[in-house]
Amino acid sequence: MAFIETPLEPGASLFLWSTPKFKTTTVRVLLRMPLDDGASAGALVPMVLQRGTRALPQTILLSRRLDMLFGAELRADVLKYGEEQIVIFHLEVANGSYLSGEDPLSEALALLGDVLTQPPLESGGLRAEWVGQERENLRRRIQGIYSDKAHYAQLRLVEAMCSGEPYAIPRLGRLEDLDRHTGESLWRHWQETVVHAPAAIYMVGALGQTEAEDHARQLLERMGRREVRAPGSVTLHRAPTQPRDVHERQTIAQGKLAIGFTTNLHASDPGYPALAMMNGIYGGFSHSRLFQEVRERHSLAYYAQSQVDGVKGLLFVHLGVASEVRQAAQDLVLQQLDVVRRAEFQPQELEDTFKGIATQIEQSADAPSEAIMADFELRSAGRPTEPERRIAALAAVRAADVAEAAQGLSLDTVYFLDGEGDGDGNGDAH
Repeated sequence: MAFIETPLEPGASLFLWSTPKFKTTTVRVLLRMPLDDGASAGALVPMVLQRGTRALPQTILLSRRLDMLFGAELRADVLKYGEEQIVIFHLEVANGSYLSGEDPLSEALALLGDVLTQPPLESGGLRAEWVGQERENLRRRIQGIYSDKAHYAQLRLVEAMCSGEPYAIPRLGRLEDLDRHTGESLWRHWQETVVHAPAAIYMVGALGQTEAEDHARQLLERMGRREVRAPGSVTLHRAPTQPRDVHERQTIAQGKLAIGFTTNLHASDPGYPALAMMNGIYGGFSHSRLFQEVRERHSLAYYAQSQVDGVKGLLFVHLGVASEVRQAAQDLVLQQLDVVRRAEFQPQELEDTFKGIATQIEQSADAPSEAIMADFELRSAGRPTEPERRIAALAAVRAADVAEAAQGLSLDTVYFLDGEGDGDGNGDAH
């Protein structure tokens, strides 16, 4: 798997993986926006845009058009990457070589261009009916996150750790911001995005370089781009002098313990592969120490895992725990980190972790969408994108390197969502 980058204009590049491996051609347009108070608008606009175009002003008409293009798929979403919000438009269409000489790619890309630039407007803004409907859909999505208490605990931990930083803003924005968006304000927001945001156009499928470039340039021309902003930068988060402890109580059946550490490493740093291996040994897999010791051996947690954000320089630990064993679970989490810091883990743990991460890297080439997002995140972080180089860097990590990465962690914040009783009520933080 190898994406070839071709700069097309300032702030926009094509990334092509030309391969006959798949029976479809996948196209993703990624637009990079600052993660700020406009995040809810950034999440809402794509939901409205994928409803229809001026030529196809009803959702059913757009759906029928996609069906006519041999069941093409078009969808939109947003993700959070560091301190940026990434707006994604995804198009998947059948490979023409499987269609008796017919190739729907050009027509499908023209339709994607319409979705990006030609929505049905009224009174100088996006259609009010669609805005209202999608606002409520987004409200339910955000509320669903609040109802998922494990996810909620992660959000609250990040808010506490990074208060005042863009990173504290959720990828879908804040619930309280939704009602201020109108069709007119959302259309202005989108025009700003499509014209000025740094763009990456990814293509995966059996198409050549010249064909892919022609398609990408036509799409960019329709977007009317100018004065493109530089991609945002992110500042590594530094731990406070004294770790923070945040305790919140809600009427739920199971407590959620979320612990945040700073790593003092960025994904582009030479020591990052050791940090990735350290996370795998500590809590990234079912063979990891958190799962084996906290959950299996001592039965202190319903689940126990860790994850790294290499862009922001953070490591998170998540546990589902009963309130009465919260402190014992927290103590054991920190004790297991000390075990890794002293390199007192077994060689088999290092080997199992290497195999686990290597398998994840290899499997990312099995699905175009996963391959695209892996390449985008790696390039954005300044890391090698070739699977062979990534695996080789992991293979070079030794136990002492893992211990050194663990020694660089500093405890930042402990957040506990105290579960008392049954149900999902909303309690007060204190």
